Amino acid sequence: MIVSRDVPKMIPEISLQDHLDYIWPPLPQSLKNKVDTIMKILEDNGTIDVFKDCWAAFPVDPAKATDQESAVFQGLTTIFDAVTAAAKQIDSSLEQIFGLIVNSNVAMYSDRGATSSGPDGFNKLYMKLPEEQEHPEKHNQTADIAMGRKPPNNVRHFVHDLANPNQFKLGDTQKDEDDDFAKLVYDMEQILALDPCRRFTFGTTVENRTTRLWFLSRATLLRTEPFDFIKERRQLVIIFLCLAFSSLDRMGWDPTIAFSHLDKDGRRQYHIKIENQSYMTVDVLSDSAADSPLGRATRVWKVKDSSDKIRVLKDVWLERDRLEEHKIREAILADAKALNEREVHSFDAQLEKRMLKPIAYWRVPVGDEEDDTGAVMLHSYDLSNAQMVNLISPKALSAIETQSVAMSMPTDQDAASQSDTAVGLDQHSHQETQRHHPRRTILESVSAQEQASFHPRYHYRIVFEQCATTIYDERSLANVFRAIVEVVKALYVLHSAGWVHRDLSGGNVYWFNDEDTGLIGDFEYATRMMDRGRHNVRTGTPFFMAAETLVNAYLFTSANRKLKDKSQISIDFDLVKKKNVSKTWVVAPAVPFAYNPLHDLESVWWIIVYVLFFNDDVSISSSDPTHRQRKMQELFHGRLDVNDRQVFLRDFNRLPDAQCYLSPSFGPALAILTELADVLTTAYANSEKTYPTKIDDRSFIVHDDFLDPLLSEENIDSLANIKLVKVKENSKKRSTSEVERPTKRCRTSMSQGLNGQRGGTRSHRYTRTQSSLRN
Repeated sequence: MIVSRDVPKMIPEISLQDHLDYIWPPLPQSLKNKVDTIMKILEDNGTIDVFKDCWAAFPVDPAKATDQESAVFQGLTTIFDAVTAAAKQIDSSLEQIFGLIVNSNVAMYSDRGATSSGPDGFNKLYMKLPEEQEHPEKHNQTADIAMGRKPPNNVRHFVHDLANPNQFKLGDTQKDEDDDFAKLVYDMEQILALDPCRRFTFGTTVENRTTRLWFLSRATLLRTEPFDFIKERRQLVIIFLCLAFSSLDRMGWDPTIAFSHLDKDGRRQYHIKIENQSYMTVDVLSDSAADSPLGRATRVWKVKDSSDKIRVLKDVWLERDRLEEHKIREAILADAKALNEREVHSFDAQLEKRMLKPIAYWRVPVGDEEDDTGAVMLHSYDLSNAQMVNLISPKALSAIETQSVAMSMPTDQDAASQSDTAVGLDQHSHQETQRHHPRRTILESVSAQEQASFHPRYHYRIVFEQCATTIYDERSLANVFRAIVEVVKALYVLHSAGWVHRDLSGGNVYWFNDEDTGLIGDFEYATRMMDRGRHNVRTGTPFFMAAETLVNAYLFTSANRKLKDKSQISIDFDLVKKKNVSKTWVVAPAVPFAYNPLHDLESVWWIIVYVLFFNDDVSISSSDPTHRQRKMQELFHGRLDVNDRQVFLRDFNRLPDAQCYLSPSFGPALAILTELADVLTTAYANSEKTYPTKIDDRSFIVHDDFLDPLLSEENIDSLANIKLVKVKENSKKRSTSEVERPTKRCRTSMSQGLNGQRGGTRSHRYTRTQSSLRN
């Protein structure tokens, strides 16, 4: 059993009645005060065995049954169908939206292929699809499924149609519960990750008679106290009635996203609303952040507007007290404009032309309310007083792997998982699926209470005018460096205005070919340097994060004790004690670690390193790919260990040696890297000379020095004709932590940082103070 590190170890447990009153879909209006009538119908038609005081489908406890697990729990589908039929006797106009299917370990299909493990049961959209009308034999098959009969082996269940995954166990031991809980959380993660139309999802676990309801949104994972589904039959009837006739939005679907069509490659495309505008997706640019069940779940699409113009749309769940990205952008430009009064440049204009331009944005509503993980999904239910329980028992948790690959998949104890060939998923599709799911890295854990009560979030969308090429995908090395030049200029204004970006990566630095310029995006984590509020957290993609931000400590502090002149040393061998020679230390708290402009610039440096290591010159490739592979694993492992990265940056004089295992034509680029590393290490050492008393912020503005090698005519000319091709991954030699494109954002509490080693040598490069930005 493996549990994703992205879910908390402890979660809130609330009463079943509170869950039904606040979170679960409501009863249809026509069935209010009719539950007792439905119970009487079920008694009269034999669904409830009054004499044995149990469900007729469960004459004995599941733990005492002799049939296999899936056959035993098929009885739930019999009950579900009887409950919905009884409801329709009372109100024939009721439209059933969901059916119940029980079929152990069902694979869930999506654009990424099939999951290797799936739920034992689920609610499925109960409707006749257009293609089923054209193929009656398929309709009959679907009808069989909807009635709870075991589907044929060739029926595929698509995650887009499924809700409320179920996990069952005949037994009710702690081991049974732990396995069910881990698998159910995985199933719910899959639904949120694979279907962009989902805002939240429910889940159900049953161990023998013990039943719990679960809920997962981008801010909360919780479960109910257990109840006995055989003894507490009225509760089960209410639960089934709410499920069968629920509206889609109350089951977690987003009414502002609608399926459009399947493209030529069989991928689902959508219509996405922003106020009165509708955008049709063309391609997914980034969605791996959605794999993490709790968090912002950022998805980015290439879309077409109503005039068929290509745009970029970002969909994200922001903390309730966070500003929208367009407002952060406005605040940055306002602060940049204030610089114009004392400088000759139009700073705001210089920055704005190097930023992605938003053209539409809104807080996404559900009905008449702005969507919110607390106020709307939980209907303002207060979790602060909820009992905190272990998600998995501590004993089982100690045996679980501490890192997971993509969305962690629990082992299945119930049945052998279907093979890819058995379900029709070709090997190429499986490899493509795996390639787009890098290993996640969570830097630190926060307290159980913090994990269980994540900040409530609201749903936000923004559309950008430019659809530019990320540095990941730009094939001209010259354009990569030209983009970097423009980004450094943008950072100069940003930093001069008192802001830091905090999330630079190969995915938000762009080359915009239409205007022959570089652009910078993703300002959602940008903050003023003086702001140290509750959101003062470390953010970013570990591949590109500065070493200091990874360990939350200053690493370039230097010793300031003066040692004696060796020529004057004379030791008195008879001396046993000396007076008044010890240095008097003033004990004072060290200045706390804070993100600063040098960390943004170091991220730029790592972007260049990444481009050189993960690409070859199309004309002349590496002569020693094995050596390069080893260095890639040392530098881009995505873990907390920064030793190799720190040495690589500090020992910059050896950077030209990398030419022996990178493409030979990268020599000039390595020379640029060497000079940039010299600038960075010098600036770090200068700024941290006065630590622990203070950090010298006058050493942060080194952008002019940083631009010197990037603007060198000789360097620019030497890169002009180099075209890049991505390095092919070696799946046998490469560990799962190394991926072609890192996309998982990490986010940790600044107050709980790990201590890093301090100290180091100082570069002797002279750093100029500059007050102008070269255009």
